[in-house]
Order: sequence, then C-alpha cells, then structure tokens
Amino acid sequence: MKKQKIHCVVVDQNVEVTASLDAALRHADVLLELKQVASVQQLIPVLQELQPHLLFCPHEKSAPSVELLEMLQRYSPDTLLVWVSRDEWQGLTTWLMGVESCTLPLNDLEYFGQYIDFLLRYSAIKQDFRDCKHLLGVSELRCHWLVDYSWEAIAYISQGMHLYANNAYVTLFGFEGMAEVRSMPVAQLAEAVERKTFEAMSRAADVGSKPSNRLLITLRTLDGERMRAEIRFIPAVLKGKRCTQLHVRPLERNMLKGVSMRKQDNPWEAAEQRLHDAPAPPVAPVVVSAVAKAVVPPPISGMNMVFHKFQRLRENLPNLYMATPEFQQKAQRLDYAALLRQLVTPASRFRLDYWNLGQAVLKLSAQGNEKPGYLVFVSVGGSILNNETDLKRVIELLNAAPAAAERIVLALQYRDCMEQMAGLSKVIKLFRAVGVKLAIDDLPDEPRALKFVQVVKPALVCLDVTKTQRLPAFVAQLAESRCPVIIPGIQDKAALKVAYSTAAAYVQGGVRT
Repeated sequence: MKKQKIHCVVVDQNVEVTASLDAALRHADVLLELKQVASVQQLIPVLQELQPHLLFCPHEKSAPSVELLEMLQRYSPDTLLVWVSRDEWQGLTTWLMGVESCTLPLNDLEYFGQYIDFLLRYSAIKQDFRDCKHLLGVSELRCHWLVDYSWEAIAYISQGMHLYANNAYVTLFGFEGMAEVRSMPVAQLAEAVERKTFEAMSRAADVGSKPSNRLLITLRTLDGERMRAEIRFIPAVLKGKRCTQLHVRPLERNMLKGVSMRKQDNPWEAAEQRLHDAPAPPVAPVVVSAVAKAVVPPPISGMNMVFHKFQRLRENLPNLYMATPEFQQKAQRLDYAALLRQLVTPASRFRLDYWNLGQAVLKLSAQGNEKPGYLVFVSVGGSILNNETDLKRVIELLNAAPAAAERIVLALQYRDCMEQMAGLSKVIKLFRAVGVKLAIDDLPDEPRALKFVQVVKPALVCLDVTKTQRLPAFVAQLAESRCPVIIPGIQDKAALKVAYSTAAAYVQGGVRT
C-alpha cells in the first residue's frame, strides 16, 4: 500500500528551532514534504494550497496566538499547530472550532523526537479520517440520488418518525407532501395487530449495524386501503446523521378497506372524502334545505362554525357577521387563524373554507322563507382564482341556495387577487351571476390598491392596518369610491375613537361601545 505523504510547514524565524526540527523529522519513518515560510503573514496562500498536516512555529510568550488560531480555523482547520519552545510543554489542546495545538520543549531532545513521531502518525490518522468523511458524504449523496429515482418505495426513518421519503413512497401511501410524511409516525402505517412486531424491528434497526431480514406485514395507506407488503430496514446516513432506510415492496393490494388515517388533529381532513363524494347540486334552484343537506357535510366532531359580529359605525348599514371555523376539543381550542397556521397545502385551505361556507349556507337556509336581516362575511382561499374544480364547487353550492347566497359576502385576499389577476374577472362575473357579494381582505394603503378597488368595485374592503400609515385619509379615498370599509384589530377605546372619526362602515375587534 502506498504511504501517505505528510505535509509540514515551518515558520522559519529561529535557526535553533529549524535545526532541531530537521533532525527530528529526518529520523521519522514517514514520507514527508517540508515547506518553509519566512513569516506568519505569508501563511495564508500556503494553507489554502497545501492544507498541511503540521505547522511548526517558534513559541514566543509575547506573540499573540489567537490570530494564528483563527487563520487556521478559516483556511485549514485540520492542521495541527505545534509551538516549539525552549523549556515549556503543553499537550494537545482543542481550540477554535476544533483546531488543535501543542507546545514542545527543545531542552529534552529525546522526548522532542518521540513527540514529533507521535504527531506525524496522529496527523496521518486525522487525514485518513477526513478522507473517510469525504467519501462517506459522496456515498451518501449518491445513495440519496438513487433513492429519489428508484421505483421502489423508500423512506429514511429514525426513532419511529419519517425524515424523508421518495416519490414512490409518497404515492404508495397517499401522502400530500413531505410535511405530511414527516408528521406521520412510521408505526401508524402498520396494521394494529402487527404494530408491535413492526416497532420492535424499527427499534432494533436504530441501534443495529446490519440490514434486517425481510418481514411480511400488512400496511395501510392514509385512505385506509390495506396491503400485504415486504419490508426491510437498512442502516443509512442522511445529512451526516445515522438513520435507517425503510424499503417497502407491496405484494397484494385492494384488500378490505379500513378507516382513513388522515390526521385527526386537522379535523376538516376527515370530511375530505365526503365532500368529494357528495352529489353535485343541480344548477336550477331546488328546495334549499334538501340541497344544503346534500352538499354540506355533517358536523365534524370538535369543529364548529361561529359568528363574530362587526360593530356598525353607521345606523343605515345592515348588521354584519364573520363566519369562522373553530376547533374545540377538551382543553384545546383553535380559532381560524390557528387552524390556517396548521395547513400545509392550498387544497387543505380550500377544504377548510368550503366546510365553513357550507355551514354558513346551512345556517342561513335554516330560516326558511324569512330572509335574515344581516350579511355574513366568509373568507375563501385564493385557489378558486386558479383552480376550476374549486371554483365550480363553490359556485354550485351558492347557486343551489340563492336565498342564502344573497346574504353572503365572499372575501378574497388582495395579495391573491393581484397574483391571479387573470382569473379574478371570471370569479367576479360568476359571483354576480349567483348573487353573492365580493369583499377584498387585507387591503394595504398604496396607490395600486386604490386603483384596484376603483376598477373591481367590491361590496366591502377590509384594511391591512399593518400597512396603513394614514388611516383617515385612506378610508376617505375609499369612501369617495363608494366602497364601505372595515377596520380590523380594534383593541382599545382610543383606536375605536379614531375609527369613529373616519368614514369607515364597520370595525372588528374586542372593544365594545
């Protein structure tokens, strides 16, 4: 086997130091390459080029060492720094970010030579270890590429949780994306009666160093489909951390379907299948109560639609309520904002808003022929601006309940409208056709926004108060365009007093008059 060459650099500032080093290095049984520099200031290009194993410097008590340590840490952190002194000694010490140094005395030549020999061999081991880490990183990257392009379902797991999965794995189990994969414990994919066996093999894989035997087991997809599969646990590395690859090879599918495993802490997910399977209502108006029952899913455990009343600032305006979903289970309560923060995909946002809109339609339709004297403000995500299927479902729901649609104000975010301007004109025409009113939410104080409102002519706008520096003037400009304004976030009487001094129509917040 070819011997490794050890690169040494000597800062040649002391004749005695240089002579002692030459004598010690000549007796070493290693292949050396020695380079001398005249001063510390000339070290940087040498460190960048050679990445030396050892750097020898004469030890001077008055000379600062921190600057040299920082230089090594930046340009060659694996280099061993050896201070050569006349009579001082210090063993190997780890300094800045792993840089190691020691101090050797010249007054004991025999000890000096032995320690030099030790440092040469130790630096060779460090180099071998560095090379191994580099090769491991290359091997890990290559393995990751092979996993990504493999037709076999493979996931990286550790301590019972998913770290990463390839497309074949995501598709096999019906995950919506990587965020949903990481939130699902691996053992939940196994059938309940075989889960203990699965968990035992997973724990053994976490501490073992050999691939496991193949195991036949029944797994379940997130939609509840059971399948017989062959699995295997193989030790792996991901981002420099030890983990395990889970290989899944399905053998038999289309077994008896069980209960969906969609995450129940997002309760609107449980209604997804019922929403998709519900028969589409006819375009022509029919009996409202029957249509509502056909379209709107039954109440989900823990999820409720609640009304929050806006405060009117003008007596001639109708009462306005905001319909929002709220999740309440035992001590846990999540309002609309908290539920939105938990969503990971636009599809999840649409399912939540569609459920909320359906409950609002159901409540308005329950009053029969009596038209309620109030309007209901309902937010909908921007997916209806670029997703024909989502828009169709919303329009069908509203078209099937025309009396309820007349009392609903659907709110789109200003940012979504600006990003999907091409789809906005179609949405506006369909809203007008079914009799629903349009609102723009989170409107900032900027010239472009004012021009947008003048062109679109929404029934209401809700301001983004964080981006509105001149509140009274901006509200006045909107009022001149005959657009009623909602000022949100009113939490104290001073803010309420300011709102009353403007031309706003409604305010939203926790303060009551």
